[in-house]
Order: sequence, then structure tokens, then C-alpha cells
Amino acid sequence: MALTRRTMLGATVATLPLAGCAGGSGGTATTEPDDATGTDPDTPTDDGTGMDAATVSVSDHPELGEILVGPDDMTLYMFDQDTQGESASTCYDGCAESWPPLTVEEGEEPTAGEGVTAELTTFEREDGTTQVSAGGWPLYYFTPDEEPGDVEGQGANDVWWVLRPDGTPVRPGEEMTGTPGGMDAATVSVSDHPELGEILVGPDGMTLYNFDQDTQGEPESTCYDGCAESWPPLTVEEGEEPTAGEGVTAELTTFEREDGTTQVAADGWPLYYFTPDEEPGDAEGQGANDVWWVLRPDGSLVRSDGSTATETGSVY
Repeated sequence: MALTRRTMLGATVATLPLAGCAGGSGGTATTEPDDATGTDPDTPTDDGTGMDAATVSVSDHPELGEILVGPDDMTLYMFDQDTQGESASTCYDGCAESWPPLTVEEGEEPTAGEGVTAELTTFEREDGTTQVSAGGWPLYYFTPDEEPGDVEGQGANDVWWVLRPDGTPVRPGEEMTGTPGGMDAATVSVSDHPELGEILVGPDGMTLYNFDQDTQGEPESTCYDGCAESWPPLTVEEGEEPTAGEGVTAELTTFEREDGTTQVAADGWPLYYFTPDEEPGDAEGQGANDVWWVLRPDGSLVRSDGSTATETGSVY
């Protein structure tokens, strides 16, 4: 689902530094401290009840779904040039003027509001301040966001993204996690690909694949470790039943992987994503090593020529 603000984003951020490298040009938007308190006037010290507001909370955005916000309810972002889990920021100088980090006082532990499941941690920045991370991603504001609900930074230069309550970035095609009425999106849906025809996709609209080294029908996965890093399995919570979107005729089942997670299978084929696929419609994994294939709505395989495979099992 495209953002209605996306068409304005380029003009909004064109003059602001979006790459996170030291020595970047300075942004033009700054916030002056309050003369009386010495703090940012837009940052509350409590939630109106006399209690300190949570450092990170969840807000239900009308276009993006549930996303993380700061104690002032302003949208938080992650930066793709940072490395998840490394407790380090690559955004300083001009970058940090446009994308101010979410910080706490030295020694202060960040607090999570209701619904925040991401682990909140802190690390010391090069300037000595203490930045907050969610799910291993350093958190930032965006200065053109003027009030709660603004998400002008979403997708900026394809490196800045809002985050889900569990700390995962919200990339293109992942804007909404639910259907009208508040129901969760189907686990597996059908997408009409311009070259491959109707294929199966996950709840985020990203292409799903089978792996010929798996055995259809058992089901059981042979993709772990490095393989699973490149081809992440489609999983659901333990005990959760996968749901089929309109047009999906393949039987959806689940099985327990060796790592204890619950993987989804379509017509007996374990389902996977491919990490180089960056947005819905990408199918970079199709035909990889002649063992990875997209699937039709009935769970049959689509070989490299776009035809539906009639044989099953390993190609080795």
C-alpha cells in the first residue's frame, strides 16, 4: 500500500542529508532548547499523569499500522547504513541534525510502553550521549515530522524506515499488517506477477519459494544456518494456524523446524523468502541454482520458463 505522503517525500527531504556519514552537510531544521528548562520544548517529561512517559511506545498509524514512537509520540526510524545489533550509529553531524537520535540520560534504562516487544538497549555514541536501540536497531526521529502521526521520513532514500513493535523495519509492501476491520493479513496470498503469472506471496507481499532439496509432503526443511540466512523460512507463532488469502487453493500446513520455530508449507512444500528481494514483485530467487522456485496458488512449482512443474521431489 503506497503512502499518500510518498509523492511529497522527495521534495520534503531533498535538501536534507540522508546518508549517515561523518562530515555530512548540515540540515536546516533545528530545534532550540526551551529557555526555562534547557530541554527540547516538544519533548514532554511525563505523560500527563505525573508518571514519566515510556521511552518507546506503540502507535497505530492509519497507513502503516502499528509502529514505534518516542515518549513525545513522534515517529521513530531505523537507518539501513547502521548494522543491526552492533550498538553503533553511522549518523552524525549533518545527518544527526536531520535525523536526531532517541537518547536517554547516561545510566538510564529505556522503558517500553504497552505492546512493545522489541528488546530496548542503549549504547554510547561518539559524542558521549546515550542512544536507544530497538531490536538492535538504533532509533532516530526525523526533523520534518512536526506532530504525532507524521511519517515524512518513511522510505527516505530507501534507507530510512519506521519499525514494528517487535523492532522489524517496515519496508515497501509491508506498510499494513492488517486488512480492513483490523484482521491480520493472510499468511499466504496470491500476487499476479507480470512475468511469472499468479504466484504465492507472504503477508508482507514478498515472493515465496520452494526448495527442491526439501521433500514434498513430509514436510521437512533442509535449509538451515547460512542457507536460512539467505532464504528465511516463512514462520508463524507456535500453535498458530496459517491463513490463506483469496485464490490460494494449496493446503497450508505447519511443521516444527530443528530450531524450534514453526514453518509454513504449501501443498507440502516448505516456504521461504529470499533476502535479495527488496520489495513486492521482486523474484530474484526464481531458478537460483536450479533448485529454488516460486509457486502457483495451488502449490505447484513454476520452473524457469514460467511453466508449471509436474514432477516433485529433489532435483539431485
